[in-house]
Amino acid sequence: MAEGGSFQLVAGHVALDFANTLDNRYDPERVKDLLASYEDFVRFARQSVVIDDAQASRLRSLPTREKQAALRTLRTVRELIERMFTAAVEGKTADPEDLAQFNAQLQKALQHRTLVEERGAIHWEWSRLDRAALGPLWPITLAAAELLTSADLTKVRECSAETCRWLFLDLSKNHTRRWCDMKICGNRIKARRYYQSHS
Repeated sequence: MAEGGSFQLVAGHVALDFANTLDNRYDPERVKDLLASYEDFVRFARQSVVIDDAQASRLRSLPTREKQAALRTLRTVRELIERMFTAAVEGKTADPEDLAQFNAQLQKALQHRTLVEERGAIHWEWSRLDRAALGPLWPITLAAAELLTSADLTKVRECSAETCRWLFLDLSKNHTRRWCDMKICGNRIKARRYYQSHS
């Protein structure tokens, strides 16, 4: 996480950024949950433009018990999303149990998507997005499902830093991006290799 408590949204896709909120997932000594509290999730959703300031304020005012229960579900869905995309990156099929659990969450999310008419135009809208603690998770879940079923799935990559392995969408011209962020993992690995070759 960057200074000021902001999230490093480097994945190029909200569902992948959400999966990346468990930092150093593959390094037991350094693993850090960036969703340590429900407030962290609200900040993530706001920074990702899933919600606006007014919606964030209303979510913060929800009962503590509801927010605590939501945090457990948020982390569960995050790990489902991470495992499914990691399987895709590695050329594996999704675990059937993961897929079943994700489908259950997707169905719950879609129950809150409705058509509304404004100024003569009909469009999709999320109902009660800021009235339920899991509200901001709904569009993230749908975004994950849409990416899993799109041609862009072949552009999802893992950061080449072994202990990082953050997911990202490789939209580079030649599709050769290797790092979640060159300034973070890329420079760190290059510096390590330089040191090893000159020591």
